Amino acid sequence: MKAVSIELTTNKVLYEPGEDITVNVMVRGLMSREDIELTVIKDSQEITKRVLQAIPPESEIMDYVRINDVGTYEISARCCGSEVRTPVMIINRPETPLRFVLVFHNHQPIHKYPSGIYHGPWAFQHTWSPEFYPIYDVGPYLLHARLVNKYRVSVTYNLSPSLLWQWDDLLRNGVFIEGADHVEYIGPWDSRVGLIKEAINTYSRLANEGVIEVLTSFLAHPIAGYLIEKFEVYDLLRWELSRGKEVTRRVLGVNAVGMWLPELYFSEKLRNILCDEGIRFIVLDGVYHLGEAIKDRSSIYRVYRHDCLTILFRDTALSDLLSFQLNKASNAQEADANARRLIIELMMRINYARDGVVTMALDGENWMILPTPNPYAALLLEKIMMYLSQAKSDGYVMPIRPSIIKEFHDEIKEIPTTSWLGSPAKWISERADIQSRLWSMAQAAISKWRLYEEVFGEDEELRMSLAMTLDSDYYWAEFVNVNHVGEWAHSVISRAEDALNSLGIRFSLENDHLEITVSNNWVKDANLVLGIETPETYLEYSIKVQSGSSEPIRINGFNNVVISLLSPKTRTQIRKPIKIVREVTKH
Repeated sequence: MKAVSIELTTNKVLYEPGEDITVNVMVRGLMSREDIELTVIKDSQEITKRVLQAIPPESEIMDYVRINDVGTYEISARCCGSEVRTPVMIINRPETPLRFVLVFHNHQPIHKYPSGIYHGPWAFQHTWSPEFYPIYDVGPYLLHARLVNKYRVSVTYNLSPSLLWQWDDLLRNGVFIEGADHVEYIGPWDSRVGLIKEAINTYSRLANEGVIEVLTSFLAHPIAGYLIEKFEVYDLLRWELSRGKEVTRRVLGVNAVGMWLPELYFSEKLRNILCDEGIRFIVLDGVYHLGEAIKDRSSIYRVYRHDCLTILFRDTALSDLLSFQLNKASNAQEADANARRLIIELMMRINYARDGVVTMALDGENWMILPTPNPYAALLLEKIMMYLSQAKSDGYVMPIRPSIIKEFHDEIKEIPTTSWLGSPAKWISERADIQSRLWSMAQAAISKWRLYEEVFGEDEELRMSLAMTLDSDYYWAEFVNVNHVGEWAHSVISRAEDALNSLGIRFSLENDHLEITVSNNWVKDANLVLGIETPETYLEYSIKVQSGSSEPIRINGFNNVVISLLSPKTRTQIRKPIKIVREVTKH
């Protein structure tokens, strides 16, 4: 026999004392006329109860209740052994609404090998696939755009440059995607590409209309704070941020002034890079980054200044509530109730954030799709936006874009070097056997890149390859990818070695003078130092050898000469020294 099902909702989440609460009850699967007990509950105690009548086979009943005292309540409907509850909050309307910044990090690493073949379709699949069927017919990235367009709520999106880069790659070139037994080519004419265009156009329009804020980031999602501390890759990270901003501007038409710091991994050594690139604000973690600066419960909601940067600290508990708990909704009733719980939790912070900002920051997609796509988590997202829109109209909450914040409360002098997890362990040591191999490959690639650029100067292709090598996603313990890191590291090393091996050196002797000729068969000019050591002296000659040409140097004598080809700054040996020994003829 089919079980009776009950759905219960109210017209809003937040009410003033004494305001009418419209209650809707839907009962399905009735075989006979039944009583429905409608109860108002506070702290597990029944406040009021009334009995309604339900008529088979299904009934939709509307009723009204009033609650005069402020607080959090549940409204319960019970029938035929089944019960559902939905939470509401009775709260006095504030003089000024609670300012709220909601940040979603919509991101995919560039799932591409140096061969040009994608080893993962996720940037595309999570946009166009009906992963939340039967409720929605698209993936999370497009769903976000459609829902914000529908409810017009101010939301801040980090559409990561690596995600945008892949969308743009598809539109410009088409993509090759690796399968189990074949490689699929998806051309720009594919019908699914229309959904990618819709996502781009919707986000772009919403940004230009001032509905959403778009954050930029580094191009390939490096663990920037860790990398700059461990490897001091200042030039690479400066380049990555510049290129990330270019991608955001080219694909969306947005000149972003805020950025998402990958893995929220901060280091003071990043500060000048961000400031020099025109970044005005970032979001960090309220637990691990604010840390010892927390003085009271209002500290996390204050706006801080750090050099050029305005810093918002996310409410970690509120963010994690959605990421790891409320997202487990298994039906529509739970999705609605969980959205209400989030709004209520938000409003419970109003007394601590009266002149500040409550910030939530979390992944935009993972809480809906991992371990498998959950249609009711997607429904939860829509309910959150619906109730936020309602709370804004009623004057309780004001969702805002971070860039409109002009004031700050405190200067923060020092911010710990750490991630949203409080350490780098997730990327370096949780699976140390594999991760240590990855970091060894990364170190080798960084060393070769440094030597190459010291000799040949900045190289876009090489920097892109190194950025792909260092993407944090492929070092994450649960998703380590030896093939991706290994192939891109090899790409860096082999290009650098090909270039360095294209430098030649030859000798000729004329009138007891040794002529040393350095040739350059690489595509870029080479800056070098030629070290010449004799038993008596050591001399260095700085030389620039243009691409496809050679430069001669003449020295007097050549007995026991050691000749070294060196990089110009660090004097790194480009190859083993060459020793010339002149045999002394005995008479």
